[in-house]
Amino acid sequence: MEETVEHHLLDRVKKNPYVNHLEIDFQEIEEGRVVGRMPLKPEQRQYSGVVHGGVLAAFADTVAGFAAYTMTPTDRDVLTAELKTSFLRAAWGDELVGIGTVVKSGLNLQFAECEIYCDGKLVSKASGTFCVVHSLI
Repeated sequence: MEETVEHHLLDRVKKNPYVNHLEIDFQEIEEGRVVGRMPLKPEQRQYSGVVHGGVLAAFADTVAGFAAYTMTPTDRDVLTAELKTSFLRAAWGDELVGIGTVVKSGLNLQFAECEIYCDGKLVSKASGTFCVVHSLI
């Protein structure tokens, strides 16, 4: 992966208010694969103390989408067209780790997946279709 692609991705992260709100930090970035971490807060939990499914879906969408960005020309963006999330077990810990991988990269569509771990256990798996569009900003 070109250094400019990684720099562009990190610049996009800095300018993304929702990613910053969630405090997602990308630890590894390579072509077709990213690893992100996100601390968990009390307001992201349900009444029982487990992480809300919407939080897991938002994290998966972000991590898979940024994996798709690594395979996208820097003058283009990706937008989520479809996201399927499977919740495999309750997440109780203090941090989520997401591994996003691109399964199929195309000119107009990208298909990526995200596995989410909490306390070293797989808690969720998501797959998404991302549209490659002209840059929005």
